[in-house]
Amino acid sequence: MDEKSKLNRRFFMKGAGATALIGSALGGSVALPQLASAKGMGGMGMSMTYDLNEEFNRIGAGDSKWDMIRKANRPYDVPFPMGVADMDFRTFPRITEALMTRMGHENWGYHPAPIDFYDNIIAWNKKRYNQDVKRENILNAIGVLDGVLSILLTHNKEAKPVLVQTPGYSGFFGIIKTAQFSALENPLKLVDGRWTMDLDTMAKQIDENDVKVMLFCNPQNPTGNCWTVDEMRAMGDLCLSKGVLVVADEIHCDFVNKHAKYTPYANIGAKYAQNSYTLKSTSKSFNLAAHHVAYLFSDNDDYITELKKHGHQRGSLNALGMIACNAAYKYGAEYMDDMRAYIDGNCHFLEKFCADEMKDVKYKVQEGTYLAFIDCSAVAKKLGKPMGDKRIGDMLKDFFIQKAGVNLNQGENYGQNGVGYMRMNLATTHRKLHGALNAMKKAIDAI
Repeated sequence: MDEKSKLNRRFFMKGAGATALIGSALGGSVALPQLASAKGMGGMGMSMTYDLNEEFNRIGAGDSKWDMIRKANRPYDVPFPMGVADMDFRTFPRITEALMTRMGHENWGYHPAPIDFYDNIIAWNKKRYNQDVKRENILNAIGVLDGVLSILLTHNKEAKPVLVQTPGYSGFFGIIKTAQFSALENPLKLVDGRWTMDLDTMAKQIDENDVKVMLFCNPQNPTGNCWTVDEMRAMGDLCLSKGVLVVADEIHCDFVNKHAKYTPYANIGAKYAQNSYTLKSTSKSFNLAAHHVAYLFSDNDDYITELKKHGHQRGSLNALGMIACNAAYKYGAEYMDDMRAYIDGNCHFLEKFCADEMKDVKYKVQEGTYLAFIDCSAVAKKLGKPMGDKRIGDMLKDFFIQKAGVNLNQGENYGQNGVGYMRMNLATTHRKLHGALNAMKKAIDAI
């Protein structure tokens, strides 16, 4: 195996003796390389190491990714749930410590945000992305989609269709429906293995449907695009010329692979920032979705004022969620860097495995997110037509669950041009990923 394909992407051990955690494969013809333990101290002054290679058991917590998926697919076992977009790693120890410290007080009266809560949000975005966020323009949200809903209800008063680039985040379609609007798909085009914008079609769609709001994903879920400055300016110029507000969901911004770069939409120029909102959360970056803490902001003071006038009032959020978010941004930079490098290794391993061992599945390392949008159209062709009213993605999902114990998300969930694709979550251990790929290969070979 060449150096590029090795999973040993980085030697993470800091301040402690290293151990080789994983030896060889779980079977199959591609062997896992010897790995240095993906461990770190997380900037701690006490012994609270983390190990991204740890086979952490999530079963029994009642979560969506493991317990609910396994329950829903009985009698089939699902040892590799790789659909729901959260991570299998144990929570960053400094977050757990902060939560346990607060829980030790055993009283749950009214609780404001930690005193440095907004300072740490501002510092994180400035230090990592050179993005200036005005304190007075930060609004809390119980999730990114909570913020999106408020923005839609404020800025789409005429109930015009809401534009979404597809394949795009499936949650957008649900929240648009909740707002009682309709979604308008603007299909991305696949060019040389990379999804690209179709601005000519977008312009026609905006004109024909009198679009007022566009939901934009950067990095794009599920395709993994980290949109370039030129791409975003071209799109932004079109939106400005036609009076379309850009709502930038940048929740995946902290997950960028080594060959790519994330640029905040609001950083590409003042005029673009003035015509946009940005939404972010530690729920994705530090796996804190259960805490329901997110935030939104805009450089446009009038937008923020208008949003508050229309009822978006979230002065305080769940106390433990705010404490967890604060600890993540305050202490988690090194941990975040380690996770990014670890997941980058998973992406490259998947690419090589598909190229060498599982050729009916096509995949090229994406630029951002920990989600792989894999082309399974050749597998679908082997399986034949779906039964009844099932989609191709439903057929593929059933096949991989029943024959391989692997749960993936159907490509159609992300738009009409997702047919034949499946979304695979790579935020798991090297060992689990390799086990899932071997199981998928065995199932495909047996068709």
